[in-house]
Parts: sequence; structure tokens; C-alpha cells
Amino acid sequence: MRAIVPNRLSPRPIFALAFLCFLGTLALPTVDGAPAAEPFAKNGGLKMLYDNRQYPLAVAVDGKTHIVWRGSDGLPYCASYDMDTREISDAICLTDGYEDEINASQYRRDHHYAPVIWSDSDGYLHTLFGCHRTTGIHLVSERPGDSSSWRRGIDFSESISYPKIHRIYDGKTLVYTRYSGHLGFWQYHVSDDGGHSWQGGGRPVVNLGADPQDGAHAAYSGSYNTTAVSEDGKRLHIAFIWKVEDPLFNTRYNKILGDHTQRYNLYYLYVDLPTGKGYNFEGEEVELPLRKKTADDYCLVWDTDERSAAVGPSICLDEKGEPQFLLPVSEETPHDSYFYFVKRDGNDWRKTRIAKTLHPFNASCLQLDEDGDYHAFLVTGSGESVITEDMDGYGYGRKVQEWISSDDGRSWKQARDLTPELGLRYQNIQFVSDNLEREFDDLFLFYGWENPKSPSIGYIWDARD
Repeated sequence: MRAIVPNRLSPRPIFALAFLCFLGTLALPTVDGAPAAEPFAKNGGLKMLYDNRQYPLAVAVDGKTHIVWRGSDGLPYCASYDMDTREISDAICLTDGYEDEINASQYRRDHHYAPVIWSDSDGYLHTLFGCHRTTGIHLVSERPGDSSSWRRGIDFSESISYPKIHRIYDGKTLVYTRYSGHLGFWQYHVSDDGGHSWQGGGRPVVNLGADPQDGAHAAYSGSYNTTAVSEDGKRLHIAFIWKVEDPLFNTRYNKILGDHTQRYNLYYLYVDLPTGKGYNFEGEEVELPLRKKTADDYCLVWDTDERSAAVGPSICLDEKGEPQFLLPVSEETPHDSYFYFVKRDGNDWRKTRIAKTLHPFNASCLQLDEDGDYHAFLVTGSGESVITEDMDGYGYGRKVQEWISSDDGRSWKQARDLTPELGLRYQNIQFVSDNLEREFDDLFLFYGWENPKSPSIGYIWDARD
């Protein structure tokens, strides 16, 4: 279980008040005595840390965690966190030296250009940024475990959006991305050497608009995908939501919803990576790339009945290697939502409410510990209206919380409030990758901001002993 650091604030009122005022510019200890989240950067912009469609945003190699983020100028930045001293290095801008190659105004406008970072088997770091229907820029560190200097890496696709990187079987590296725009398809690329070279072209997996377009609304159907890899690295688990591109009247809310709330349902399939074949949860083979009718007939986990499911779910694999999901789904209004835990129970999918949140785009992460308890890390909040503009454009929550279930996800209780500073808006929890081999359970990132026009602050939560 995660370590809990005692709250050492003095009980004397005057001293305590002074101490709290001093900490006002830093990260505050949480009220229940959980470890403090420390700021690693204060120059962030919209999607400073991306949601779980892009991963990793931080990778640990040889005692240092290397973090990347999107700055308030839209450019990608990187710093390292010493895991012994818990000190943050000076940040560097990853586009330094490439000023003549990039379009700085496009970086400012397009939050999809946010970076990801990973490591190869020799400890070299790789970062990829500037990706939204573009090739992007792939850099490789000059030295293993050192994120202070970089060289240009190889390109592998002319169209990349939402890169997510995994280590798979035989030490290979897999990058899962979307090709083209909202109605594009999702595919994966494989490298034998961590990303220095790539095996041929991409391998399409999900294309809801593929011919024949005989599924419901297939002609204007896209998707947003999240992924996880089995322990043996041979099974790529894929969960996705359906994105409606053209205006479609919502009969539940009696109006046409906005772009990022016109997203519905939860689907699942997996790819057997050695063979490249796709299967649904029951093990029935499905034709790839998966189109809308096949998805509805064979891979539908939850028909949300016009309730918004705006962001890709968090995926957690149990001791049998089977997936469970965590995602927010809207309720009385298109914005007011609850986080739901979704697990197979017999022949049905059980959906359990956990906590209320302000927006169906709000972030979550799901983990299972060695005792069989589920841990849900959530951006929560209730009772407020969300004005979707500038920094608030994709939702937020007022608190960062950990919830636990000890009965296979049937009931949940709040374990800890991890909010570093009350009054800020928070978003996008992302756990640190341990050399691309596993995910830490006690080291994660998130970010917060004061108002729609203010820069954001990135936090690292470190509960290691």
C-alpha cells in the first residue's frame, strides 16, 4: 500500500497560520495527512498534461523521472525529477534548435501538439510532439537517462494524433495512434529497437466509418481510443468511445450537443499482437479494422443511451488479465457526471457509481493492488457550472481524490483527498511509467490553474517510502 506521511503542522494557531501562508506558493499537505503534491512547473497551458489518450508523460530511468508538458506558449518542455532528492531540474524547451522547422503559432493554437516521452531498452529517452494529423518531431536523448540534450530521431508516419507508447513482447515497442482527422482510423506501429527504426507501415485496428457503412450513423462516426498491454506483452487491450462528427439531435437533453460532449457508449476489443487478429471480450474474432456495425454488434460494453461519455476510459487488468474500465458519464445535464467502474459480472457488464464530477471530460486512473483492492484516482466536484473557454475548455474538477473498493468494485469509499491547493481547477491525472515496463502506483502527475486566463501548474505526487 502507499505510504502516508503524517501531517506535521504545529497545533499552535499563530505558527500554523504563518506556516500555511508560507506554503501558499507551494503544494499544501492534504487535510488527511496524505503526501503533498509538489509543483514541477508553473508555465503550463491548456492540456499542459494530456488526457489518457496520450501516454507516457513521464518515464523513470535510473533514479530520475523525466517529465514533458505543454507550456503556455504551446511549446513542449522537459525536466527531470531526482527520485532520491526529490528535486526538479531546470526545464528545457524541446523545440530549441528547431525554430526554423516549426510553426510556433500552430503550437500555440493546437493543444494536440503536447509531448509524450518514453525509454528504450538501452535507457535512451525518446520524445514525440507536434502531432495532430502530422508527422511530428521525434527526438532521442544524446545519452541514456539524460533529458538535457537531444538529437533528431526517425519519422514513422505522415499522420499521427494521440500517440500512446507501450513495451510489448520480445522487447518491442508499440505506438498506437490515430491516422488523419476525427473520422480517421486508429492503428499501431512496432519497433524492434525502442523507436530507432520501425517495421513497415501502420496496422489499422478501429475505423468506425469503414465501408460498408451499414452501421448506425457510420458515415459520420469517429472514435477516441485508450490502450493497455497484457503482462506478457502479447495482447493489446483497446477501449473506445464513439465520436459523432456531424450534428445529431440528442433526445435525452433535447438539443444538439457540443463537439466534445457529442460522444457516447463504451466499446472494447483486443488484438493478439503475434498474429495481428482482433477479438471481442468473449474471444470471438472480429474483422479489423473494426467498423461501426461490427463494434455495435460484437464489442459494445455500454450503450449510454445518449448520455455523454466524452473521454477515453482508464483500463485496468485484473489477476486473470481481464479488463475493467473507469470513466465519467453524464447524468441530468450533458456536463454533470458520475465516475463509473465497469466490470464483467457473469454475462453482463456491471456499472457502479463512484463519485460526482463536473464534466464528462474529467480525468481518472484505475489501478488494482496486490491485495485485490481497486484504487480510483479522480478529478471530482459538484454544484458548479462549467464555462468552457480558454483553460476551462475541456472541463475541470475542484479536487483530486483517491477512492478505494475492497469488494471487487461493488462499493467505493473515499480514501484520501490529494488536492494540493483549494480554489484551483484540476485536470488530467497521469501515472509515471517505470522504464516503460510497468506503471507506478505511488507516483503520478496532474495539473491545476486559477482561472481561464491563468497559466497552469504541474504537480508530481510522490508517495514512495
